[in-house]
Amino acid sequence: MFSKYIALIRDTLMTRSNIEWSAMFLGFSAIWMVSGFFVTEEGKQEIVFDKESTVRVIDQTSLPYTREILVKGFAEADKKVELKAETSGRVISLPAKQGSFVKKGQPICSIFMAEKESFFKKAELEFKSAEKLFDEGLYSSNQFQNIKSNYERAKLELDNATIKAPFPGIVDRIALDEGDFLSRGSTCAVLLDLDPMIISGDISETDVGFITVGSSAKVETLDGSQYQGKISFISSSANNRTHTFRIEITVDNKSGNIKDGASARIFLQGENQLANLVPLSILRLDDAGDLGIRIVGSSGFVEFVKIKLIQDTKKGAWVSGLPKKTRIITVGQDYVSDGEKVEIAIDERLMSDERIN
Repeated sequence: MFSKYIALIRDTLMTRSNIEWSAMFLGFSAIWMVSGFFVTEEGKQEIVFDKESTVRVIDQTSLPYTREILVKGFAEADKKVELKAETSGRVISLPAKQGSFVKKGQPICSIFMAEKESFFKKAELEFKSAEKLFDEGLYSSNQFQNIKSNYERAKLELDNATIKAPFPGIVDRIALDEGDFLSRGSTCAVLLDLDPMIISGDISETDVGFITVGSSAKVETLDGSQYQGKISFISSSANNRTHTFRIEITVDNKSGNIKDGASARIFLQGENQLANLVPLSILRLDDAGDLGIRIVGSSGFVEFVKIKLIQDTKKGAWVSGLPKKTRIITVGQDYVSDGEKVEIAIDERLMSDERIN
């Protein structure tokens, strides 16, 4: 049939004019081009399935947690006294040494007493004689009181010649040597009472409401030693510049290991609330800048829950604001959006005490 079609075209070419042939050629071409629009090529249609994202989660139940308040403090001796001379004279002896422990009434500085001692003996004899004469009615009351006053003054001068410890403690510093002249009002030595020890610090006005006098406190010195104490004082007036309140912690210091002026950290108990311990790395900020955590709700959809950071510890961050029972996303939270349905896989790494940050 194809040969007949060729023969027909040849005969036509022989009999037709060039114009007629051109018109026929254009007609065949138009028919061929239009026919292409109606021809559909059979092919395979690709089907796209919407696969749910998978995230790692941990299941947690909120627990009661007491926030720890940290205050920077300094050790202060319970008593710190500068022993000053109440009379003048040359120092003849220093019975106590720097750093030594002294009992109450023990001599620390002695001033030359020869003149004072003779004056006292003379005043003592006059007093005893006047006392006898007064009893016999030979001295008036005014005469007797004058002699008695002289005797008491001489006795006081003699007593003041020896500076004694007013309480048991440590002789921290002696400001002079034997042979120095000590004038009235000058310092002989500094006496410390280191047991108990006072640890003082300044607490913020936001935290002062959570503590009370008598509450327990923990103190840690720079060498890592820890001591238990109690809050013995809370100031009722804030510092004008820092708006903080002075507190004092009384700590037993029989060992004498805590030194006056040493730095220390004070740990106090704050408010008690329900909280969750989570890795610090899973905390996120939403578009409004609020801190939160992505969780998987009961229906399997992602939710962003705003939280409050309570405290960062060695094991993780304690946060509040989550539901009492929560499925927390630990891996994949950056690849899912709020309201998205997800598949879950339990994060076995966080089933122990391991911290992932």
